Amino acid sequence: ESLIIALLITQFVAFPSALAYSAFGKKVGVRKALEIAIGAYAIIAILGYFMSEPLHFYLLAVCIGLFQGGIQALSRSYYTRLIPKQRSAQFFGFFNMLGKFAAIIGPLLMGVVTLVTGDSRNGIVSLVLLFIGGYILLRLVDEEKGKKELEAFLKKIN
Repeated sequence: ESLIIALLITQFVAFPSALAYSAFGKKVGVRKALEIAIGAYAIIAILGYFMSEPLHFYLLAVCIGLFQGGIQALSRSYYTRLIPKQRSAQFFGFFNMLGKFAAIIGPLLMGVVTLVTGDSRNGIVSLVLLFIGGYILLRLVDEEKGKKELEAFLKKIN
């Protein structure tokens, strides 16, 4: 029952937050907004380590909702800027495949760490590693270089 309530809280918070986060992304830039959201997710995972009361669980659901819709929308928007429009179906297929992979690797990491340490709190906080990795990969994206490579690729295939 608590899990369903937390999921509903997340969804109800996520919708208006996505709209607000979109405006935030326009103000600070999409990439910066994504970096902030990834950082927020890392902090949320750390806070998850310290949960001890049912209220904490619901507050964490609110925190997740604040960033969930925004990071999903902005990441797709940002990705759209980086891919060739003529091949968007192929690239979004790849994007969605990576999303499925993330849905496997996160719970797998959490489960392995929980089994090894005997504490599910360590499993939750281990997700910070994935957020750090995602943040580093995002920082490595060179938009200008990507645009030049895309132009060269499109000239080559045309």
